[in-house]
Amino acid sequence: MKAIVMMKGKPGAHAFDLPKPKLSRPDEVLVRVKEAGVDGTDYNMIKHNLQDTAEGRNEIVMGHEMVGVVEDVGRSVTSVAPGDTVVMTVRRGCGICHPCLHNQSDMCMTGLYTERGIHKLDGFFTEFVVDREQYVVKVPADLVKLAIFTEPLSIAEKGIEQIRVIQSRLPWTCEHPDHTFSSPDWGRCKTALVVGAGPLGILASALLRLAEVYTFVADIVPEDSPKVHLVKQMGANYLDARGKKPKEIVDFCCTPTGNLDIIFEASGAASTAIELISYMSRSSIYVMTGIPREELFLQVDAAQLVRQIVRYNQVVVGSVNSNRSHFEAALKDISAINSRFGGLLKEMITHRFKLRDSNRIFTVTDPQHIKTLIEVEPW
Repeated sequence: MKAIVMMKGKPGAHAFDLPKPKLSRPDEVLVRVKEAGVDGTDYNMIKHNLQDTAEGRNEIVMGHEMVGVVEDVGRSVTSVAPGDTVVMTVRRGCGICHPCLHNQSDMCMTGLYTERGIHKLDGFFTEFVVDREQYVVKVPADLVKLAIFTEPLSIAEKGIEQIRVIQSRLPWTCEHPDHTFSSPDWGRCKTALVVGAGPLGILASALLRLAEVYTFVADIVPEDSPKVHLVKQMGANYLDARGKKPKEIVDFCCTPTGNLDIIFEASGAASTAIELISYMSRSSIYVMTGIPREELFLQVDAAQLVRQIVRYNQVVVGSVNSNRSHFEAALKDISAINSRFGGLLKEMITHRFKLRDSNRIFTVTDPQHIKTLIEVEPW
């Protein structure tokens, strides 16, 4: 079967042939891949030649976003059946720590996990994959054509979950006595800044807008960019951050309410990410999801930063990967996002390729580019 791989000693993405996988355990599921998504992690792997292969292997199949159809199941599988549309989670636990033993490998304590298409485990840029039932999530029939967004949206779901869980330490959310962080419109009196208008930033903004958060999105693209169109389509505000200092960005976002309650970083821009901390509002939370690759050294007044975080009851939290619960939450919210924001998800897909296009997928220079989809097999 065809696949796109990275290979030791050979930079770039390469077409490759692999044997079709077979069921070897009673709890396994064989899936025919229909679509795969390309994201920033994949581009970074190519750019920085990060081929993290398993012991004894010279190649790793790329890709960690997929949707497919069940081809066959082991005798103990009960949650899916042949013909069902499914998505697969990414990280596989270490089998040692408490979180991994409870299917929360996104919180692994040992660092001995593997990740499909990223870290020592073949991914989804191929025709067939096999995995255990616990990592396979059934997709409702009406979401089949949008399910490719499940994995990236699950990352945003986890980040928003962190906000709601951590900020529930505050005895209020909005001024209504029955309003809590568990309310569907928990963000009605909140203001947020999302840093980055790429796919993750757009999806995080969509979740914030579903919760009625007054949302700003900052990036360095012009007003006529398709990204800005999608931001405004959600009722969010776009801020062109070119030439603006972090304090200017925060002051602008604070204008409506006087407070910036939430910052969601989705750009991987290390300098901006760190500098924004100094301008956080009182009792606010800052979620970081970007992972910078280059080294960057900044001069920071550490004493002032610590004083501020302590005195102002601020929280800075990192959020990486997601687990099955976030995939399930994403599937629930995909329909709401698409219906409320006028086909937003479909508009995010700007480029489509086939598996045979391995030499073109990672060379897109179109300034209108948002999201690339690999069509592995026609629906």
